[in-house]
Amino acid sequence: MYAMSLSSGLFLLEKPAWAVAVAAVGVILGWPFSILAFLPLTFYSLAKQFKQAFLSGAVTSIALLALSILIDHCYYQRWTSYVFNLLVYNVLGGGESHLYGTEGPLFYIRNGFNNFNFCFILVLLFLGILPNCKEKVCP
Repeated sequence: MYAMSLSSGLFLLEKPAWAVAVAAVGVILGWPFSILAFLPLTFYSLAKQFKQAFLSGAVTSIALLALSILIDHCYYQRWTSYVFNLLVYNVLGGGESHLYGTEGPLFYIRNGFNNFNFCFILVLLFLGILPNCKEKVCP
């Protein structure tokens, strides 16, 4: 969250190379899946100042990944990367589902109501009304 805020601020201050570097820090040291939130900013920064944005992103990424791999090696006594392992497990399906369990559709409906209360009901109602809307005003 902090990396996204700082990266967006740097982007608005017209410093795209710094914005991409902060995005790399957020993705590698924070949450790797946040790359999806940083993609529009990164693509626009690359279109605006390709050389500077690419170099700052590449240098930052390589340095942080190398540091992360070295620290992981110190703790696990083998060469590994938590970013790679996390992405393989969650994206490529490298893990087994019985480790954390799987839930049916009713679980997600109950969980949605538990987390969002009446707003979740309004969203469900909106999804039911949306197909009937032809223009800006519903009949």
